[in-house]
Amino acid sequence: MPIITKTFRYILRKAKSPFRRSRLLLKKRLGWLGIPTIEPYMGFSNGRDVYITGNVMEDKGLDKPKPGQKFGTNMLAMFKRYVSDEISGVRVRVTFHDQSEVVETDELGIFHCFFEFDWELPSKPHFETAYYELLDEVVENQGEIKAEGDVLVVSGEAPLGVVSDIDDTVMVSHSTNTLKKLKLMLFKNARTRVPFEGVAAFYRALRKGKTGQKGPNPVFFVSSSEWNLYDLLVDFFEYREIPAGPLLLQELEHSIFQFWKSGGGNHEHKLEKIRFLFSFFPHLQFVLIGDSGQRDPEIYLQAAREYPDRVKAVYIRCIGKAHKNKQTLEVASEMENLDIPMLLIENTEEAARHALMNGYIDPSSMPDIAKQLEEDHNFSFTDTFYAEKEPVSS
Repeated sequence: MPIITKTFRYILRKAKSPFRRSRLLLKKRLGWLGIPTIEPYMGFSNGRDVYITGNVMEDKGLDKPKPGQKFGTNMLAMFKRYVSDEISGVRVRVTFHDQSEVVETDELGIFHCFFEFDWELPSKPHFETAYYELLDEVVENQGEIKAEGDVLVVSGEAPLGVVSDIDDTVMVSHSTNTLKKLKLMLFKNARTRVPFEGVAAFYRALRKGKTGQKGPNPVFFVSSSEWNLYDLLVDFFEYREIPAGPLLLQELEHSIFQFWKSGGGNHEHKLEKIRFLFSFFPHLQFVLIGDSGQRDPEIYLQAAREYPDRVKAVYIRCIGKAHKNKQTLEVASEMENLDIPMLLIENTEEAARHALMNGYIDPSSMPDIAKQLEEDHNFSFTDTFYAEKEPVSS
């Protein structure tokens, strides 16, 4: 029977959930506990302060999704995202430039790290690399566990930031319909999930900004999806050519028996993360993009009340009959009283036109948006259908 090491006893004490402790102990004793891995999440910097985060967990053994992937393979991948155990109470050394800090993972295996520099990082918005090393042995003979991750550096020269929701804002998710949401989660992957028409080109235009500005605008994604889905979202953005940006997801423990609740909760964490972004980037003004299905209008209204001079516009994608909803209309009216335009949009083109008229995107981006709107309209269903019907790789 495998020996329970001193490090592992410490991990068990850190696991507050009795179910998690029992599962970890059983897997350890049976030799089923997998090799740990570090999953870096994209960090960000305002030029002097740096925020870096990530997760230590069992290696999920997930491959990039392939064309023609079977439904069963997609279901297995979703299963692995929720049964792979996060490792709490272990130390990770994080190194960025000439600074290093040792941090400890929390109950969900997540670690957070802050650096502060006395000198300014290069001013043009760009990506730099952070380095990670696991310092504790979780399983015998695990070897060196290291990783590298991106850090988005945003200087004072970027004129605008974008904060966007994901589910039913960027990606079709059916968040308000449990059965449809469950079907998407189980049977689709990063290649077969579909974005809303024109979204990728519109977000590329927002990131590019106006001709003549010194660097691209940063895009941040604040979502009620859990960190378990991080790899799926990153792969989806990459495949659909949606600009990369830091994801700020929900720190919520869900078991495989509750994964269908993904994206749920009261969504108050979104407001907390928006406050964090506004305080971390005090020089930036923001465009906020969301949908009517997960309290985004109310959350964005509260952000606008607290930072009235920082919100330039709000775009809300209407889900169902939300554009006729009394509460949503009242939020739009209060936004107007704050002198902040809040558009209840049916499609991406409406938001793109407003952004163009107000100088948030360049006229040169409009042909790309129009082209993608047409392509998505004509081919999105066909693309999704045939992606599942292609011959399955062995």
